[in-house]
Amino acid sequence: MRRIENIADEMRGQVTYEVRPGAYITLDAGMVREHGLAEVMKAYGVKVPEGRIPVFQRGKEIGSVPATFDPIAIKPTTFLYDVRPGDFRRTDEGWEASKTLGPGDLDAVPGFTRREAME
Repeated sequence: MRRIENIADEMRGQVTYEVRPGAYITLDAGMVREHGLAEVMKAYGVKVPEGRIPVFQRGKEIGSVPATFDPIAIKPTTFLYDVRPGDFRRTDEGWEASKTLGPGDLDAVPGFTRREAME
């Protein structure tokens, strides 16, 4: 599953995801921000993807996030980290975390699991 970046969607306050090849769903961005992608997908009766997607930083895999991860829905677990545009960028391999994010910032992202903890 991946989000389709689209300026028209942004202007309308929507987000579009490719849930499987050739199948798309467009959702209200505010709902995704408030409730999280998995909950909104369940509410619409869409099968929620399972599994995890790797997170890279500076070309090295540092951890993973759930398949339904979307930076617009991050609700940090600490007041010390505020989500900024560009903190996470989707690539073909997974999510690329900005080099400005420190370990504490990443640990404040719900669902993020460090690679060391994965092994």
